[in-house]
Amino acid sequence: MTVIRSFGSLLLALIFSGVLLAQSQGSDQSVPGAPARNVDREHGRERSEWFSRGRINPGLPSAELRHRAFQAKLKMRAQPAAARLVGSNPALLSAGSWIPLGPVPLASDASGNGTQDYRQVAGRVTAVAIDPADPTGNTVYIGAAQGGVWKSTNAAYSVANNVAWTPLTDNQATLSIGAIAIQEQQVPDATKSVILAATGEANNSGDSYFGLGILRSTDAGNTWTLVSTANNGALSFNGLGGTRMAFKGQTNVVVSAMAASSEGLIDGAVTANTKRGLYTSVNAGQSWTYNALVDPGGATDATSATSVAYNAIAGLFYAAIRYHGFYSSPDGVTWTRLANQPGGAVLSATACPAQSTSNNRGCPIYRGEISVVPGRNEMYVWYVFLDSYGNTQDGGIWKSVNGGAGWTAISDAGISNCGDIGGCGVEQGTYNLALIAVPNGSSATDLYAGAVNIYKCAINSNNPTCTSAPFMNLTHVYGCVPAGAPAHVHADQHAMTGMIPSVGTDSGNELLYFANDGGVYRTLNGFSGLSSGSCSALNQFDDLNQNLGSLAQFVSFSQHPSDRNTLLGGMQGNGSAATSAASSSTAWVSVLGGDGAYTAIDRVSSSNWYASNPDLPPGGLGIQLCSSGVNCRNSAFNFVVTSNTVGGDDGAFYFPYILDSGSTTAMLVGTCRVWRGARTGGTFTVLSPNFESLGSGTCTGGEVNQVRSLATAGPTTSSSGSSVIYATTSGLGPIQGPLTTPAGGRVWMTTDASTGVFGFADVTENGPDGNINPNQFPISSVAADLSDGTGNTAYGPRMAARRGPTSPAICRTRR
Repeated sequence: MTVIRSFGSLLLALIFSGVLLAQSQGSDQSVPGAPARNVDREHGRERSEWFSRGRINPGLPSAELRHRAFQAKLKMRAQPAAARLVGSNPALLSAGSWIPLGPVPLASDASGNGTQDYRQVAGRVTAVAIDPADPTGNTVYIGAAQGGVWKSTNAAYSVANNVAWTPLTDNQATLSIGAIAIQEQQVPDATKSVILAATGEANNSGDSYFGLGILRSTDAGNTWTLVSTANNGALSFNGLGGTRMAFKGQTNVVVSAMAASSEGLIDGAVTANTKRGLYTSVNAGQSWTYNALVDPGGATDATSATSVAYNAIAGLFYAAIRYHGFYSSPDGVTWTRLANQPGGAVLSATACPAQSTSNNRGCPIYRGEISVVPGRNEMYVWYVFLDSYGNTQDGGIWKSVNGGAGWTAISDAGISNCGDIGGCGVEQGTYNLALIAVPNGSSATDLYAGAVNIYKCAINSNNPTCTSAPFMNLTHVYGCVPAGAPAHVHADQHAMTGMIPSVGTDSGNELLYFANDGGVYRTLNGFSGLSSGSCSALNQFDDLNQNLGSLAQFVSFSQHPSDRNTLLGGMQGNGSAATSAASSSTAWVSVLGGDGAYTAIDRVSSSNWYASNPDLPPGGLGIQLCSSGVNCRNSAFNFVVTSNTVGGDDGAFYFPYILDSGSTTAMLVGTCRVWRGARTGGTFTVLSPNFESLGSGTCTGGEVNQVRSLATAGPTTSSSGSSVIYATTSGLGPIQGPLTTPAGGRVWMTTDASTGVFGFADVTENGPDGNINPNQFPISSVAADLSDGTGNTAYGPRMAARRGPTSPAICRTRR
């Protein structure tokens, strides 16, 4: 009989909880020689579902869990070193220190021939701001999705690779940043700038973490204070994410737009004392007050604010409020719904009642962006909404030259019909949407719109509504051969900022910075350098990622069996990347494009590298092999496993596979059942039942009991490989549930894989107190102890498990 015993209540109980839904970090397709398509563009929900399973813990969002860990770290630091070692074995503690291994930067061209090259990338950047105290435009602050705040003081330097970045908030309680604002000074001094960073990313991806409040610095980012509450402590920022922030000129008045998605409510992050919407500070961010909105029809319900801007000429703030419309305020405290909304009757009071739930949130605005032309009473808005099927729809771009009293439609036909095979329009508008308007002379305006691509329209007397000269697609991230040829800029734009420097080498030019899923890009002169939407053009963009990061997100990690310097990892939207010089250089190179998923390095033939992209049903499962080690590129990879190879199965979005430890030639693949076959391709044999149906049916990829992890151990009883195999499955957990039948989150094992499907047994119920996972959380991983030659010792963590004597985070099995 197999007995599962508690291994103790460890810190892994604090597995981070994922939040949010909808779109996710964009990816690139791995198809050499052809225009690339955003292969998982339409599948953000699948990625979110995979990511969220098990990471949702009632009332404990990821930011709060990280904050608890941070507080525990500070407490441990305060303890005498000797006290910390009481009861422990000092010999077990490493005398060394951790060093960063990168990637800084990541060379994005996995084709090796420029087929899809976004230059150097760092990871998702969500906010960017130029310090107005620096008239050269060199001092720039950025915020990353999970990388904190960074600063450059030479961001406009002529040699892009020499632009330097410094991390500012690595020791703060949260690294998730959504928005940054910098106060204008009457006597500019860049060393005394007040910097505000709204933590939490509200970009509606499965890995957009909520924040803990607003970080404030009064010395240009050298030191920080976290403001975690509003209304004198009555309201908490915990669970929210910043979208945009705006100061009222040189005053101390600043407004922060804060948001959350439906998943924030589901996982308990947004409670009765956490309100979404607009917050105002009248003392430059030291304290905050929530602004309750009142429409002509009465008080509104609290919904997300997705943008805010200040129009100095009109003397008004403007804000976009989800399910309600656009509002203005003279002081940032009292807000009034615009009598004339962009789009007219589309956002009328009838369509957008004070209580958005009264018409099932039918008001057609989900996310809006606002940009004001400096020095003019001229502003632009762009908004999107969701149709009844949850698809993103374009609400249009609108212009006002009278403080929002009237609006003119700006044609965005060049955006919806951008000339690419994918990535046009606003199909990811709930995830990436940005807008900036820059004066071009005394009356003309350069209007930039960011979605998957970056678009530009020159608005002037001959082209007042972008009709005669439509928006140009400046980047063509998926539509040219090679992809991104005009600009080599990464997909999915999140923020833009710009200025016309008054001094320095770029004086009089249009200096722009762009934040996207690849990192930070710039143009030194948008007036003359961004002038064409043709694939054959060369628009002047520079990537600034050479010394930034690493901000990338790893899905998997593999190490060379004998060379510690050779590493391979799946890096989500930035492909699968590798290095062979980890000890001497933090630079990595992309070896396979597309969304990076699980990877493996063959311990016998160490130049044989395996990589995969997400499984997009039907028939989307695939594992590729390249035999060139760190020199692998797209064209050198070939499929050795496909859905056809494993009986037509599909698995999880990120499906697991491992190289069998008991064989030099075998591989195991997990769908909703376990398969084994040759690593170099060929016939695969099913070893287990369908863990969902407990029969022999094909896996669709929609099962709850998708295989989450695999491990092999024990003696080799046949030429096929290991005799002992462990497989764990996913589950919904009590929050995403309801609990399913058959139950999710199971542990399966066989002690003799050669016996086939009848050799596998569900051992989840064999704990000292019965079922080790009654709440059906995913069993996220399993590891066999290879020092036990019988293969009977293994460990497995339960995701989102609470600590306690009957609810261990990690369990151990011993036969």
